[in-house]
Amino acid sequence: MKKYLVILLALMMVLVAVACGPKDPDTTGTEPPGGDVKVVKLASHNAIIEGNPYRVRYEADIQEAAKAAISHGLDVKYASFVSNWDAATESQQIENSINEGYDVILVNPVSPTGLDPIIEKAQKAGIVYINADCEYTSTDVNVLNVSTDQYYLGYTTGTYAGEVLGAGTKIIMIAALDGNQANADRQAGFEKAFEEKGLVVVGGQYNHDWDAVKAQQIMTEILNSGLEFDAVLTSQCAEAILAAYDAAGKPYPKFVGFNDTGEFMHRVIKINENERKMDFMVLSNPPGVGASALNFGLNMLLGKELKDNVYTVPEIHAIRLPSKVNFTYDDIKNDEFLNLANSMEPGDAITYWLTIDEVAQAYFK
Repeated sequence: MKKYLVILLALMMVLVAVACGPKDPDTTGTEPPGGDVKVVKLASHNAIIEGNPYRVRYEADIQEAAKAAISHGLDVKYASFVSNWDAATESQQIENSINEGYDVILVNPVSPTGLDPIIEKAQKAGIVYINADCEYTSTDVNVLNVSTDQYYLGYTTGTYAGEVLGAGTKIIMIAALDGNQANADRQAGFEKAFEEKGLVVVGGQYNHDWDAVKAQQIMTEILNSGLEFDAVLTSQCAEAILAAYDAAGKPYPKFVGFNDTGEFMHRVIKINENERKMDFMVLSNPPGVGASALNFGLNMLLGKELKDNVYTVPEIHAIRLPSKVNFTYDDIKNDEFLNLANSMEPGDAITYWLTIDEVAQAYFK
């Protein structure tokens, strides 16, 4: 079952206040029938939370999935640790979690390499260690990666843009965070689509670092530079791109995408209210991927084994989950799109995850 959640901005702010450092393990939920419960200690290690709505929701989804595990006899006690993009801090925090005897360690890695000895130490201690969202690419350790298919996000957006714009169209490409594996995979997808559809990237190499303020600043500078282009492709933060156009008083581009927030959906509906003024791509990069990753780990704790040939990228033991929500201008009057957009506050994001049972059915023997 696809699970869609709408995120209230107020909830985000509350979670930001509590999630930025280690927190005491928490137990929630009701006991399963028979009252036979196994206590599980979960450590969630994140690169950043504060100021990042995606990461706030990522942690909130993990907490909700942890609560749901009680129905399988697992009483999950949750603790959160944040490295603030510092690899040395992340390493020390994970080391501490190993020494403190956590049963599951869920890591959003700052760097795609460099943690091999720590991963091996965790595995020797019998800890279920999983990388979530951003992949860990070292081939010298046998560690599970669970992520959204980031290549698909870039390729799908670039391909659709090429179809509506046509070969030879000049575009701006604003990527996310240089050196981040999710960004690298997205850009590989974008670039393949550009090549196939004949889109021409102009300007420099731009990175907004998943920071809306920086994204708007970059777009403002581009608009003021006099550079000629017809469309903007961006690795999320698309609402900030449109805000830059509004502030500059410039006509909107022919296409902007992708993003999956309430604000972006509201904006594209308003822009195209009376006629087709701007094509767009709403494509989900669900924060719930962390909750899906947790449910892989909980299945392992229940003694289940992964199916053969289950990896999307076998050399790094990566399982890439497909994005399940995709809207374009052709959906502008679609009830599913309109109902979802109308139910969302500006700061909301589209999220969903696989339950324990869905993960077991699809990926385990």
